[in-house]
Amino acid sequence: MNATQAVLDWIAAHPYQTAFQIVNGVIICTPAAATVPVLAALGFGANGPIAEVAQPLAEFTIIGHNTYLWTSPSYTSSSPLVLLFAWNAAAAKHIAKYTLSYQRLFPTSKIVLQRCYTSDMFTRSANYAALLTPAMNITHQHITAGGSVLVQSFSNGGGNQVNEFAKAWKRKYGSRLPMQVQIMDSSPTKGPWMKSHAAISAGLPRTWFWKWFGGLLVHVLLLGSFLVNMIRGKENKMVVLCREMNDETVFDNSVPRVYLYSRVDEMVGCEEVEEHAAIAKRKEWDVTMVRFEKSAHCGHVREDEQKYWGAILKAWKSSERK
Repeated sequence: MNATQAVLDWIAAHPYQTAFQIVNGVIICTPAAATVPVLAALGFGANGPIAEVAQPLAEFTIIGHNTYLWTSPSYTSSSPLVLLFAWNAAAAKHIAKYTLSYQRLFPTSKIVLQRCYTSDMFTRSANYAALLTPAMNITHQHITAGGSVLVQSFSNGGGNQVNEFAKAWKRKYGSRLPMQVQIMDSSPTKGPWMKSHAAISAGLPRTWFWKWFGGLLVHVLLLGSFLVNMIRGKENKMVVLCREMNDETVFDNSVPRVYLYSRVDEMVGCEEVEEHAAIAKRKEWDVTMVRFEKSAHCGHVREDEQKYWGAILKAWKSSERK
């Protein structure tokens, strides 16, 4: 029995215990203490941080526009495919903390990573499909061979990309994107001005120019976007994204969905995530909410790795039984 299966079996035998509260009919849970020793055996601590990586993403091959691929030497058609949609301007060293964990938890898997930058957020849907084609082809080959898919997106940057991916998939193949589990980290938000400003500013270069003028230029960008939308009579793109992420004609509402979020996230309000999850629940999604108390945006795993990965593995294991 490999280490991953041992973790999954342990979590199945020691299910979650409710630790927080019921919000809009959705139970917010935390992992049972019994999962701690097993996840710890794989190197996942309760208080992070995960060790830095010398050459992050060096084992990945670039196969398209911001698209990276890693395939385990032990990969087979029955192995999982992990589709990762990173947050805006995420550094390779930060992304690697997740890819390395997935490689440990699913050692025979294939991982497709789609990175995101601010320009991608303003790319029209009509132009997005071509950019996502390499990732879509890999995913289609895997599913056609009978493999399962775990999808995780981070923030609205990753949420926008998985949304465009799902829409492009339906246009091309005529079906909803086949997923076994959908994980949403630090999303979604409707993009209020200052939260959008904080999110975009976080991805700016660290040079003196951007430190002095970056904040102002981001305000100009947001103002320009607002005026264009007003003239064209269009909604805020982030408001549309929130609605489309709960569109059951694009996303399969029989797929378990896990929201990982923080009470103190300065870019995505916890009330926004809980509102979105409540809407999904009303539309018959199987929703699990895992709230962290002190973590920053896209940094929940640093607060408690066992809680973070335990939530993902439990959802994966439970979906295998369906």
